[in-house]
Amino acid sequence: MFYPSLFNLRIKELHTVRLLFAVYIFGFAYGARNHIVDILADGWLGYDFVPLPINLYWTILTFFDPLAIFLLLSFPFPGIILSVLIMASDIAINTGVTVYFYYQTGIFSLGRLPLQIAFGVFVFITTPIAWKRIREIVKARTAKYP
Repeated sequence: MFYPSLFNLRIKELHTVRLLFAVYIFGFAYGARNHIVDILADGWLGYDFVPLPINLYWTILTFFDPLAIFLLLSFPFPGIILSVLIMASDIAINTGVTVYFYYQTGIFSLGRLPLQIAFGVFVFITTPIAWKRIREIVKARTAKYP
């Protein structure tokens, strides 16, 4: 598991990864918190103002956001992949819903979309850096202990 290496502060090559993962974890924890609050307020599948597939997707994020955190800490490569998939799909869906409601109602409401897009862009830009650093550490450790 990656967890012990991540918190071994003597591995200086992981300092950048630690910082990036801290931001990722904060973002996904914030997202999970929002979905939990929505479920507590409106019940399971409480996003009844959107079609069922989107309602289901937003509800399932309650579990996928914490899963991304777990994977980032334990199995970083699948964690990075899941992080990118969550952000790409969530931004696409939320942008589509925002545009759809604008055309239906004439009301343009961004809500938290700009914050989500900023976080998504951060994830998209920084994941190659994290991926490369982790791969270098794994290669160095496996070469050291064949």
